[in-house]
Amino acid sequence: MKKLMIPLIMLFFGINYSYGQIAFGVAPGLSLNSAYLGYKIDNTIVPYFGFQYLSAGFEISEIGKKYDYDLKKLVSYMDKAEANASLFIPNIGIKYFVAKQNKIQAYVNLNLSKPILSAELKDNTTDSPDLRDFNEGIDNLSIFGGELGFGVEYFFDDNFSVGGEFGIRYFHLEYDDIRNRDIYNPDIGNDQSVEIEDNFQFNISPTFSRISLNYYF
Repeated sequence: MKKLMIPLIMLFFGINYSYGQIAFGVAPGLSLNSAYLGYKIDNTIVPYFGFQYLSAGFEISEIGKKYDYDLKKLVSYMDKAEANASLFIPNIGIKYFVAKQNKIQAYVNLNLSKPILSAELKDNTTDSPDLRDFNEGIDNLSIFGGELGFGVEYFFDDNFSVGGEFGIRYFHLEYDDIRNRDIYNPDIGNDQSVEIEDNFQFNISPTFSRISLNYYF
C-alpha cells in the first residue's frame, strides 16, 4: 500500500498549477458521508485527499439489591459499563476522466485509505484483565483499504456537476500480538516462559454505489 501511495502524493504535489481548478465534492450516504478536496488538471485528472468519520458509543447500567454474605443483609449495588469508539478514514486518490460526450464525462477512480481506530471500554471495576486486554489490543490492529470505481459526471456548467459511481471496495484488518506464557516443562521440572504470537486477518471486498456533488473553482 505504501508503494502505491508514494507516487500518488508525489503526483499531487508535483502538478503544474498553470492550468487547473480546485475540486471539492461531497457524497451523501446512509451510513458514512464523505468529502474530498483535489485539483483538476487540464480537465482530465483530479488527484485528491478525502476524509470520512464515524463515532459510536454505548452505556449499560444495572441498579438493584443483592445479598452481602459478610454483612448478612441486602445491600444496594450498581454495575456500569461504557464504550466509546471513533473511526477516522483519510484517503488519497486519483480520478481520471476517460471520455467526454457533450455535458457528460466518464471517469475511473482509484483511492487508498488508512483507517485509524480509537476505542475504549470501561466499567466500574478498578482492575479488570479483560478490559485491560481489550484496550491494549486496539493498538495491535492494522487496517487499510481501497476503492476502484467507474463513474459518470453530468456538468451543468464548468463549475458544478452531479456524478454517479459504481465500483468495488477492499478492506483488510489484521491483529498481531506477541505475549509470554508460563508452561510446565518436565525436562527442567519447573515452569518455563515461552513466546506466543497471535495473528488474525480479515478481508472483505463488497461493491458500492454512490452519488456525488462536485464543485470546481
